[in-house]
This record gives sequence, structure tokens and C-alpha cells, in this order.
Amino acid sequence: MLPCFRTSASKKGIRLPTVVVFIGPNGSGKTTLLRAIAEVIDFAANSYRQSHTSVDTGFLPFFDQEMSNQPTRIELEFDAALSSSEGRTATLCHYILEIDRNNGTKIFAYEALLTSPKGRPRRILERRPNKPVYVAKELGLRQSDKLLSSIPANASAISTLARMGVEPFLKITTDLGNTQRNITYQPEPWKQDLETLVRFYQDHPEVASRVSDKLPRFNLGIEGMDIFSSNGSEPHLRFKRSGLDAPIIFQNESGGTRHLATVFPQLNYALETEGLAIMDSLDSGFHTNLLAEILDWFRRNDTNPNGAQLICSLHNISLLRELEKEEVFIVEKDQSGRTNAYGVREVQGLRRSQDIHKWYRSGALGGLPMFG
Repeated sequence: MLPCFRTSASKKGIRLPTVVVFIGPNGSGKTTLLRAIAEVIDFAANSYRQSHTSVDTGFLPFFDQEMSNQPTRIELEFDAALSSSEGRTATLCHYILEIDRNNGTKIFAYEALLTSPKGRPRRILERRPNKPVYVAKELGLRQSDKLLSSIPANASAISTLARMGVEPFLKITTDLGNTQRNITYQPEPWKQDLETLVRFYQDHPEVASRVSDKLPRFNLGIEGMDIFSSNGSEPHLRFKRSGLDAPIIFQNESGGTRHLATVFPQLNYALETEGLAIMDSLDSGFHTNLLAEILDWFRRNDTNPNGAQLICSLHNISLLRELEKEEVFIVEKDQSGRTNAYGVREVQGLRRSQDIHKWYRSGALGGLPMFG
């Protein structure tokens, strides 16, 4: 098996790419797809903690007359360590979330967590408005349990029961909650503000040392990064460059260097914890070779021994020469403005030995910008 794949923990015959790339024109919906993934993960893991706020954001509908009041349904699959008669085993979980709308007001209308231990779906949890919450017997709860009747209407049952100490939701919400992302409700990718970034590197010198060691590999003329403060002044990041007698502070560095220093903590955390990173426009400010190196952190066994996964959107199509067909998804809009996405592996006639970049540029894969 190629090093860019790992074996599914729950389905030994299935191999999963450690990098998933969304490619498509500007405005095709790549950010929208990434946001949907990030929002459902955030809702499942953290909504109980956020349920006391009145902020009504996320899960935006398709804004046309037909769809603006229609339900939104998102389904997500992930491996989780669930208890069984054989102990704690890896299980493929299927999470379903449906949001209804009534004159613009969001109502979380359906939530379910399913497993398929013998190939047939089995409910672990199921929840509908104004009906008793169903939970599987092994969770140790009865339908009349007060815990089930105390789930807030605007929070997930998974996050609520996890907060109340019910297994296996504690482990599930911890794993989902560790997802690293630069997706927010804003149109632009989120970036850590400089003060917080400097404080993070101060509090985690091992991460600062790690990024400092990697910078010279990118042939940017940078020999390392450190944190400097003098005479009680605020600390700041600085970069030592070959041939210069004085270091360059963060604000005066190139956009690519600043971007790398900013996103590195999230990527490093995912790699260290066998986690997931969801990054929109990851290639912003990066040279092709630099970006290829970053993707390879996830694609190589020596830098990703735990099987962390990166899901990202890119505009730099030169990277298609480096990727396998299972790693690439094409995103495009139809004439009505609806987004479609499909894997390159679904394209008939494309062999593994063939250049995805050439196929994409020829238009055979779709997802090309249209002019005129």
C-alpha cells in the first residue's frame, strides 16, 4: 500500500487517503463544503457548551426561492472506539444531523448515531423533536432517564450526554472536538492573531523548535525562528536569514513565511494526536514545492505515523501531479448555482499511472473555470 494511504481502523479492507484535496474554480463551493463538515463536527462535539448563547449562525441554506426554507441534512462517517463484548474496538460510526427551518428560524429536527457491526445499520442514538430519545441498551440509560429529557433543543445529544459523563460519547466528542480548522462563519479563512500566536509559541517551545527546524528545508533563506523580548518589551517572533546580520521580525517577513508560522500549530497538533485538520485555501502564499512538502507531512509514514488526516481546498493545480486519484475531489457548480463534488477515482478510464494534472487541464475531469 502506498504511504499516502492508511487502513481504516474499523474496516480492514478499506484504505483511506491521509490527504483529501478539493479542487475547483473560485466560487465553486469548496469553502461551503469544508464549512459543512466543520460545522457538523463542531455541533456534535461542542454544542452543549454553546447552547446557552443566542448566536444563530451556521448551517446556511441554499438561498433560492425553492430551497431557502428546506431542511439541511448532513451525514458524516468516522471511526470511533466503542465498547463491545470484546472490549473497546474501532467501529465505523455514521452521524446524521438534520436542520429544519420555519420562517428563518433553525430547529434541529433529527439526530442519529448509527453503527454497522455486521453490515446492517444499528442505532446507538436517535432523537426527534417532541419524542423520547432512543439510546442503545449498552449505554446504561433508560428511556425515562432524566439525562435524556434534559438535552437542550439547540444542542446535540452527543455533546450533552458527553458532558454528563456517558460513554462512549466522552471519547467521541473529545476526538471530534480536537479537529483543527481555519473555517469560521466569516468568508475568509481564520488566522490566529499575532499576539496569541506568539504566546502559543512561548508556552509551547517544543512546537516553536519544530517549526524552526523545518523552515530551512523550504529553501527560503531562513535558518530558524525564535521568540525575542528585550527590556520588558512585548515578545515577538523573528527569523534569522542567511547573509543578514540582524533577524527579520514576523511583520516584515514574506507572506508565505508568515502563513507557515500561523498554520503550523494546527497542522502539528493534528499530526501529533492522530487527528483531523480542515484547512481552507491552504496554499495561500505558498510556493508549489513548499505546499508539496506540507502535504507530504501527512502523506509520509515517517512524519505521520499515527494516520492523521488533512482535508483542504487548493487553487494550485500543479499539486495534482503529486497526488493520487483517491486524494482529489473536483468541485463545480451547475447552471442553477448548486455545488457538486465527486472524486477523481470515479472518473472512468483514468489509470493510476496517468497524470491527473493533464486530465484536469484538458477538461476531462470537469471543474475548470469558464471564461466569456
